[in-house]
Amino acid sequence: MKDNRTLYELLGVRPQATATEVRTGYRLELDALEAQRASLSAQDFNDKVQLLRVAFTTLNDPISRAGYDADLDAAAKAAAALSVGGALATTASVSGARADALGLRADALALRADALMARADIPPSGMGRDGLFSDWSPALRRVVSVSVLLLLVLGVSLGVSRCTTKAAREQMELREAQERRASEQAMLQDYYQTYGVRPANRAEMELMEAERRRKENAERQAATDNRRAEDEQRRWEEESRRRGEEASRNVQQALEAAREEQQRLKFEAEQLALEISLTTNDVDRKRLQLRLRQLKERMKDE
Repeated sequence: MKDNRTLYELLGVRPQATATEVRTGYRLELDALEAQRASLSAQDFNDKVQLLRVAFTTLNDPISRAGYDADLDAAAKAAAALSVGGALATTASVSGARADALGLRADALALRADALMARADIPPSGMGRDGLFSDWSPALRRVVSVSVLLLLVLGVSLGVSRCTTKAAREQMELREAQERRASEQAMLQDYYQTYGVRPANRAEMELMEAERRRKENAERQAATDNRRAEDEQRRWEEESRRRGEEASRNVQQALEAAREEQQRLKFEAEQLALEISLTTNDVDRKRLQLRLRQLKERMKDE
């Protein structure tokens, strides 16, 4: 939230404090801030130190302090006019002491410029007695001062808005990273429940999943090769059995044909023997006996 304290309140002194009290308050606030350094980020610590330095350099110089007191008095008198601009300032979310450092640094630079011009006998901001705006009424000058102050507030608000946008973007990136982490944890848990193995992270899970798929593919290929080998063995056995049966049928048919041929030759031999016993011609008998011997030799060969 924006720090609305005055420079006196930042140093912990009264508006009527002496220069010694201002220096003492500055040292005490620095010591207190140093004691809190461990609990602050480096940026917050540097911003708070810068605030204290701006407050001290402004209040330690009598001329810049007088200008700052005049600004406080004018701001109190112009509270009604600032109410419109205050709504604009309060709508911006400030990122802590960094926005205060920007605003106070601008005030300190303006006051220091007025102090330098006063030391050189130059009217502040060119609005002296004989200056360009010497004929302006006090009311018009207050309106101009309020307008300038509103512009400064608007500039600080824009700067703070940029800081807020950056912080919002960083917050969104952090939330997206957390969502990715949660999604990864859910994925790892599902993998553990499915396969009983808990990988350490997503990269390890992907490696394990790739190895698991490789093993599954290897097992599937091995099973396919085994089935192919079994099918080939079965086809070979069926073909061998078919050929064996065919060979057996051929042998059986050959044996059957041989038996039939033996029966035929035996019957023919009996017929020749009968003819030999009945013939009376020696020539015919010799011819029939020759045929009978040849027939018996064939029977032996069969």
